[in-house]
Amino acid sequence: MNPVNQAQMAEFAESFSLLSQSQSDQFELYSIYSILNGGSGENVDPFQAHLKGAEFGLDGVAVIVQGQLVTNADEASTAIGDSRNPLVDFYFFQGKTSAKFDYGDIGKFFDAVSEFFSDEMRGESAQLDDLISAKDYIYRHAVNRRNPGIHLFFATTGNFEANARIERLIENTFNGLSEQNIFDGDRIKIDLVGAGQLQRLYRAAVTASEVKIEFDKNIVLPKHPSVDEGFLGYLSAKELMKIISIFDENGEISSINRSVFFDNIRDYNPNSKINKEISESLKANEHENFIYRNNGITVVAKSVSRIGDTFTIEDFQVVNGCQTSNVIFANRESLDGVQIPFRLIGTKDEDFIFSIISGTNKQNPVRDEQFWSLLPFMKNLEEYSRKADEHHHIFLERRENQYRSESIEKARIVQMQPFFKAVTAALLGLPHRAARNYRNEIKDREDTIFSENEDIRPYHAAAFIHYRLEFLWRNQKIKSETKIYRFYIMDAVVRKILGKQRFEDLSGRNKVKFAEKIVELASDEEKMAKMVKSVEKVLDAKLAEFKVGDDARERLRDTIRSESFFLSVRPDYTPKTGQL
Repeated sequence: MNPVNQAQMAEFAESFSLLSQSQSDQFELYSIYSILNGGSGENVDPFQAHLKGAEFGLDGVAVIVQGQLVTNADEASTAIGDSRNPLVDFYFFQGKTSAKFDYGDIGKFFDAVSEFFSDEMRGESAQLDDLISAKDYIYRHAVNRRNPGIHLFFATTGNFEANARIERLIENTFNGLSEQNIFDGDRIKIDLVGAGQLQRLYRAAVTASEVKIEFDKNIVLPKHPSVDEGFLGYLSAKELMKIISIFDENGEISSINRSVFFDNIRDYNPNSKINKEISESLKANEHENFIYRNNGITVVAKSVSRIGDTFTIEDFQVVNGCQTSNVIFANRESLDGVQIPFRLIGTKDEDFIFSIISGTNKQNPVRDEQFWSLLPFMKNLEEYSRKADEHHHIFLERRENQYRSESIEKARIVQMQPFFKAVTAALLGLPHRAARNYRNEIKDREDTIFSENEDIRPYHAAAFIHYRLEFLWRNQKIKSETKIYRFYIMDAVVRKILGKQRFEDLSGRNKVKFAEKIVELASDEEKMAKMVKSVEKVLDAKLAEFKVGDDARERLRDTIRSESFFLSVRPDYTPKTGQL
């Protein structure tokens, strides 16, 4: 293997706690991570996209809906939510540690993708069946306004050299996908990824965003104790393109860079009245009007350096101006003379960054997770979780890509959505509601559970259960098939400590003891493995009573999230007395 890729893969495996995985699995995961997070601007855990079995022709499948990686129909439903124009992308991966781009292997990969959509892959594995169910749900509920994109990546440790047979195979596959009329024709991509490209993509995935722009029309903003440097003015649209775009190895724009946006960039609707009007005015060369009709862009950067009118900004995020950025990107061939109001703020103060995000987005609809992440309670929880002792610390990611450039153990990052699901299952005691209805359950209680005076330690404990389960699955310490029982396992861990008591009824002192015991139990690999086996046995037996088998995945999911099943099975894994 190329020594640079080998070194990157070793760093990646250590960061994601994958040292027990085989070299081939590590390479597959390294490839998925580099391509998705470095090349597509997504923010996903590659382990969730990696196929664990010996599925025909595929090493990984990522179904991304509104920026969220979904692995089954339930998660697809949650991700689509109320969006009337969801952005959906299917990613398929095959990785080979050899340096060859083998015609037969590539053909097999393309066949597998085709069979995924024709349902011929159904039955290959439970994991793949769940992904197919997600695909089916998407085509039933999320294609009214636009079709999904599809992206195929075949990666090796060599370098692809022009080959007429392979190029014909790629062309025929591309045309075949296009002719099905079930994908967005502008978002069909087939790429053979070699060693050099993987190296570049991996570096992009692990390093802070950095760009140089020419920003001559600026004034310096007044001093502020939390701001290193601040500037206000206007920027040419072509310079903005440097901030919001991903460039390929030839310096050509390949896509919009979703990783630099706080707003949910996937909510952009090119057919909305206002966006159509802006696009039409740009195409009609009414460029001088743009600066007067647009509120502009706000960028916050951890580092801003200036030489004359050339600004180098690092570790930055576009915190306001998602729609403007999309319109500019969509009309990138018609930008001569377009100027945009632009504010650049250099600060390392996370609290101040969150205050800017909150202040500049008051007029925009904010997702529940985004709103909750801005609460003082969450800031306190993030600080506590990060500073916990060596074995128990985790990194709560309140802001997307918050830890992208930090040298930390990435496996310990807990994103907002899985955190809220863990709270619903473990602390609210509603495992059957955690997958699809967690937002409603938390929204009904947000003033209580996220009060600034609420003790944060039990919430760290809930996030820690999530981290430990993922660690055990990732390192094959427990069976991956038990993931379908994830939220019942979380509830069972809590029941082990509380017995029949409710968390919300605990005194402040007992909440602290509860959190300590949860973290202690979750840290014990042997006890957690036994707990998972026990819960699996109980749920399997109860499902047999309900006459539900593993061969009917959708019916199985419908059953375990039903109230009747929950009330029937919970007593079977709840001890008569707890430990408090």
